[in-house]
Amino acid sequence: MFNWFRKKGSNTEKPPEKASTAPPKKGKEALIEEAQRNTRAAREAIGPERLAELTRMIHEKQEVSPAAQARKIIAKMDTEKLSEHLRYLRNDPPTKH
Repeated sequence: MFNWFRKKGSNTEKPPEKASTAPPKKGKEALIEEAQRNTRAAREAIGPERLAELTRMIHEKQEVSPAAQARKIIAKMDTEKLSEHLRYLRNDPPTKH
């Protein structure tokens, strides 16, 4: 274990070497080949039609930020209802935090 009380010059006792139980590491080429096999298998499982549809959906994706959603909702709201909400906000006393 720890030899705290030994002299600095006396390094006679070495800890035993541990046997490696981890599987051997793969090379870069083997990892790339495995990734390509996984990609081909996923493409076959999804199918070309669904893959094309997903690609189209990703390219046509609209802005989904909360501010953009709020602008969209406000643009579709009735103007009378919107002005009522704004009047409510203006007349609302400030809160104490």
